[in-house]
Amino acid sequence: MSHSAVTANDETDYSDKDELDPAKKYLNHLLNNGSQEGDSGTELELPSWYNEQLFKRGQNYFNKYRFVMYTGMLYGLISVLAVPSILRVLSCSHQSSTPLDAYRRYVRTIFHAISWYTYPVEDKSSKFWKSIKAVRQAHSTSSRACSRLGAGQINQKDLALTQFGFIGFITLGAHRIQLYDEDFLEATAHMWRVLGYLLGIKDEYNICGRNWAETRQRLDIVQRRVYAPALEKTSEEFDRMAEALINGLWHINTILSVDAQLFFAKRLAYVPGYEYFSFDYRPGEKRNPQQRLYYYDLSWWDRFVVSYGLFIVTYLHKYKVVRMYLNFRVWIMDLLTYYLPYIAIWKFGVKAAYVRIFRSDGQALGFKFHFKNE
Repeated sequence: MSHSAVTANDETDYSDKDELDPAKKYLNHLLNNGSQEGDSGTELELPSWYNEQLFKRGQNYFNKYRFVMYTGMLYGLISVLAVPSILRVLSCSHQSSTPLDAYRRYVRTIFHAISWYTYPVEDKSSKFWKSIKAVRQAHSTSSRACSRLGAGQINQKDLALTQFGFIGFITLGAHRIQLYDEDFLEATAHMWRVLGYLLGIKDEYNICGRNWAETRQRLDIVQRRVYAPALEKTSEEFDRMAEALINGLWHINTILSVDAQLFFAKRLAYVPGYEYFSFDYRPGEKRNPQQRLYYYDLSWWDRFVVSYGLFIVTYLHKYKVVRMYLNFRVWIMDLLTYYLPYIAIWKFGVKAAYVRIFRSDGQALGFKFHFKNE
């Protein structure tokens, strides 16, 4: 399948035999019909298939695997920018074009994600529900404005592809960091199926299926047919927005660098030439000796960041004491980002550096947009 089939027109067709494959049938439906439908319109109520124990286990795994879940989300959010329809809306909303805009946007995203993992879902007055409602309203506002300005609406396809950004790499890539926790995969898939539903994704388009087995098939085909080709052939606008995102988040994690983070994201998506280990190939695939290896194009510092990072998560993260240390570092980073974002204060000023998603009375803050041409 050509790159343009997915990344330009966001449409694809399969042969009759592919109709028998549930994953391919799902992708075909998502790319063709999902691009025509907006928010599901469902009320903010838990779905009939909600499993309380499984959802809570999914929330609890955030504390156990906090570090790798953060990194997986980071590379997922970078990869989402490679989807043209999503990139158009983000560019239209003018929320990620500069390091300051990106810093504030993605710190808000981090805080909202933390609230989904932290606050109780059974209490309808909790910040979990307030966050969900605020994000869904923001999607609605942004979708209407960008549609009016010709950038297109936020549709079911874009919502599902963004859903991949939050869990795709950490679940599909779990084996690459020796994370063989089946309950983690099952619980995380269910949790994000529920979150997708609450954020306006219809069950037929939800990238998380009825169980992990179905979810894995959907995530895998989306990674292979959408993200790998999209990241292999990116646009100048992607480069600009990804650079702003990474430079923005540098203010909370100074080890981030543009080239190293793009290498990590493309490696996770199995983009040819971004392999590091001998097992960085899909089953049945082998290294093409003619393929250029982009690791050697990196600066010495970026090579160090890549080598150090991959060594830590691949060989050391499996040990509890290392996991605890890495999770503690992320926890400290979260506290500093909330209470004392000193680097952002130095660069952007006090008022811009502090990001909040809730008011002092516990109510959710609305999103402020600055749409282009308005």
